[in-house]
Amino acid sequence: MPLARLASFIAFGTVILSSPALAQATDEQNVFVMGGPFTSGYFSDAFLLWEDHYESNFFAGVGYQYFMYEHSGGFKLGAEAGLGVRLGDRSSAELWAGLVGRLDMFQIGDIRITPSITAGFSVVTDTIGVETERAAKLGHDIPFLYYLGPEIAVSHVGYPELEAFGRIHHRSGGFGTIAEIDGSNAVVMGLRYKF
Repeated sequence: MPLARLASFIAFGTVILSSPALAQATDEQNVFVMGGPFTSGYFSDAFLLWEDHYESNFFAGVGYQYFMYEHSGGFKLGAEAGLGVRLGDRSSAELWAGLVGRLDMFQIGDIRITPSITAGFSVVTDTIGVETERAAKLGHDIPFLYYLGPEIAVSHVGYPELEAFGRIHHRSGGFGTIAEIDGSNAVVMGLRYKF
């Protein structure tokens, strides 16, 4: 049932944002690199950056974003795809893709602060760290899960094409709609180039 509600919300939002009165087409694109350690906690724990809950496992990835619509109020809707490696006690590859929404409306002096969120799907060749332990409790592999990437980016108005960001790189079963698991959470930092 939650998955059906999410699909309805996305469909409704897409119709509203595609209205000529509210949104206009854009073709902003960017590429980015990011990396950081996995945490041993759950999704909500990953936001506690000061806690000593980091694994010796590491995520590194590259990605691409393409924004299709821009609302006059600063909201942008686009798509994201990325490829990463998960290294540490074992190694694996990850591919993720999803829709991304950004709010380009906050500025303090010459610094722009841009929150965004990416929601979609993730597939891995193998689990790593605490995700391996959680999958073992389920008794089966979990290569395909939901992806969620909440993010805060900062940039300088003098260099609008460059952006630094922090993100939680999260895989999970979506409250049991795919599997009863909070898969993996990495706290990553990255750099983005817009064109």
